[in-house]
Amino acid sequence: MYYIIAAHGAYAEGCKSSCEMITGDTSAFVPVTFTEDMTKEDVEKKYEKILAEKGVDECKAIIADLPGGTPYNAAMRIVAEHKNIQLVAGLSQQLLVLLNAGEELADAIAQTGEIYGNTVVVKEKKTVQAPKDPVEKNGIVNFRLDERLIHGQVATFWTRTLQADRIIIADDEILKDEIGMSALKAAVPSGVHLSILTVDNAAVRLNAGIYSGQRVFLIVNKTKTIQRLVEKGLKVKEVNIGNMGEKEGRKRVKKSVYCTSQELADIEAVEKAGVTVYAQMVPNDEKKTFRSYLH
Repeated sequence: MYYIIAAHGAYAEGCKSSCEMITGDTSAFVPVTFTEDMTKEDVEKKYEKILAEKGVDECKAIIADLPGGTPYNAAMRIVAEHKNIQLVAGLSQQLLVLLNAGEELADAIAQTGEIYGNTVVVKEKKTVQAPKDPVEKNGIVNFRLDERLIHGQVATFWTRTLQADRIIIADDEILKDEIGMSALKAAVPSGVHLSILTVDNAAVRLNAGIYSGQRVFLIVNKTKTIQRLVEKGLKVKEVNIGNMGEKEGRKRVKKSVYCTSQELADIEAVEKAGVTVYAQMVPNDEKKTFRSYLH
């Protein structure tokens, strides 16, 4: 029996090594490291490789660091296909110590107060006073391209920084993906509304001012979607290219952003339409124009 433990950066490996100092042998834990240049599909492939090598039936659970983070979202498809594998959010040294000491998974989770399976313990909601700074009439406070859509950075950092009260995902394909839809719904922060719309419907509803008075965080995962929305008359001053992973045919533009020639052409078309395109992974990063990285 073994557990896959997955996290952003080297956290999973750190938890395993710390646990080993206390309990000894930690071969039951197989760490997966997620970096900024990886995609959700890359993480899924890592899971699949481990399962193929060590056996699907022997895997007890995938334990991810954050609910809604990419390691967690990537695991949702895996656990849907393999019912014997549990999905846990809330990786910690304490949880691993308990498991390595022989505690059953459910008992260890109960003792550490972690989030178990797809059940998220929602804490008491806090009223967030929206800033008085003006927003677009369509409600948009940020328009971001992020191939991972809603994940740790978006859910825990961007949404709070923007004080957004609604996230809109504009994409035609995600509506056909039941597991993907479930992952997005599970990742939405407490107190934030979620709308998952086709590109055409998003344009219509935003242009009609349906979300006027709200603070809308608009997220897409394709450069072509940005171009389509702008062509359909979406009023927006700027677009943030946040995350585009390394894939075949793409070249590096900056850390965490890789583009094909067609994707660069899509971005150029958006710029020619009068929209400023910039690149910024997290709010604390310097906000620089996308074009400045191409020279």
